[in-house]
Amino acid sequence: MATDTTSSVKCPTARRKDPACGTCRKKCRKCDRKRPICDRCRTKGLHCEGYPPRFQFCEMITATAPRRRSLVDSSRSSAVASTRSLPLPNVSGGSPTGSVEEPSTDIEALTVVSVAGSASSQASLPPDHPRPKSHILNFPSPPSPASSQFSPIYIDSTSPPAVPPDLHEEILTNQHLIDHFDQILSEHLTIHVNGTVNPFREHVLPLAYQHQGILHALLGLSACHIHVSGKNESQQFVTLSLRYRGSALRYLASLLSKEEMSGLTTEEEEYALGTVLLLVLHDVCETGVSSHGAHLTGVAFLCKRLACPANSSARSKASMFFISALAWLDMLCGFSGAEKLAYSEDVRKCVRDHGSLSLHTLVGCPPVIFYRIGQVLTAGKSCLAGDLSIEQFQALLDEAEIFFRSWDPDQAVYPTGHREWKQLAEAYRHACLLRILRFPDSFSMPCEDPRIRASVSAILDVCADIPRDDAFYRRLLFPLFLAGAETSSPHQLHYASWCIGEIKHLTGFPHPAMTELLTKVWEERRANASARANVPWMEHVLNFYALSTLSSSFEGA
Repeated sequence: MATDTTSSVKCPTARRKDPACGTCRKKCRKCDRKRPICDRCRTKGLHCEGYPPRFQFCEMITATAPRRRSLVDSSRSSAVASTRSLPLPNVSGGSPTGSVEEPSTDIEALTVVSVAGSASSQASLPPDHPRPKSHILNFPSPPSPASSQFSPIYIDSTSPPAVPPDLHEEILTNQHLIDHFDQILSEHLTIHVNGTVNPFREHVLPLAYQHQGILHALLGLSACHIHVSGKNESQQFVTLSLRYRGSALRYLASLLSKEEMSGLTTEEEEYALGTVLLLVLHDVCETGVSSHGAHLTGVAFLCKRLACPANSSARSKASMFFISALAWLDMLCGFSGAEKLAYSEDVRKCVRDHGSLSLHTLVGCPPVIFYRIGQVLTAGKSCLAGDLSIEQFQALLDEAEIFFRSWDPDQAVYPTGHREWKQLAEAYRHACLLRILRFPDSFSMPCEDPRIRASVSAILDVCADIPRDDAFYRRLLFPLFLAGAETSSPHQLHYASWCIGEIKHLTGFPHPAMTELLTKVWEERRANASARANVPWMEHVLNFYALSTLSSSFEGA
């Protein structure tokens, strides 16, 4: 009887917490429910349509997120506890201070506005993420540095890293900032035309969906650009950008701390390099002066190691892009002073031989020109250090000048058939000639010298021949800066200034340090108080201007 009674009781039907992804449901197959993208779809090369929302969105519902995510297991907990008080790595050139602790995952409040449908979903968010329409001013701030606790972040290299539960929520909540980076910023930071891919969209965005350090660096840069470009001048964007940048720095410190103790996995190397790149871009976007420029030298060892691996297959496409971008920024530092060059010739050779496409689509400079001017700057650094005599250096300069004057842009290989690649190559060729002519004594040759005037005119002619709304035009900022700094002709000064102003308007990057430097050089050249043949712009670049002024050709161009 008891058996009959028991059998008559209808057992509750088991209900899965997570439904299958849209693609697996349509094909009526078992789904592994892996987030952010189903592994079955990934392995079969299918487009994963993602998962439906786990809850219903209502008008202005406020939900409080968990105060802290639990550790995966007790062994990981003990590992974190044992390293709680490790010193910070010396990433900025100072002495190690403080302790490395894991960024808190606290989120004070999550405000969700009602969702009216998913027809207008954007390409920047993977298809597995539902898309609430979040108002930009309702984004939760990252954890406060004063209240956050940090310890080194460890990723199990034996299996793919799982997406932290709070990372998914942050992506949803900050979708507007991610879309701004995807649709606007990434287009300003590279030459994206038919036949090329956007490396920021291809390499940076996927990492932001995997690691909070990259995500926070991206969100900070995006919020900063929205504010400085005038799209929204609310002070809240300044607060968001600074707090996300601080959080990204702590994740970077954790990665570099782990590198010192046990080494990084391939994925972690990408996270570290990508975070450094985004932090430098953030600072230049904000003020034109990079307070994180020291990170370029701080990860020089990592770039060199990846440039000369025992197994070339260990170097991913994303790593090659980051190496190319950071090596370019380092070379621009060397333009303001050869002694500031930090990356080795091996790194530049690797970029020339293996990262040529990344460099070309990034700034428009042919890899062979990048490599050759890098050799000149390296020799200049050796001469300043006393390792190379003036006579030897002058002989090398003469050879380099012959190379650049005889270099034929028609013989170069370009990413696509657009004629503007060749025009950009010409502009960079003459920019390198202007720098070579300022060695070894930057005061000796006046701006009226025929060789100086010829290169300045060539750069301005290229600028006049490229349409203003062309993606290539924005990459002319660095050659334009050199042309403006090396002329004393009033009409050339005016035209260079006007073109630089156009690029500022097009990109939303104000470049205040560049403007201040050019103004100072032009004023002193007019006054000619020192009665010298030339007023070199390099002498006016203060240490804190060294990176920001020149690297602006990369971020905002």
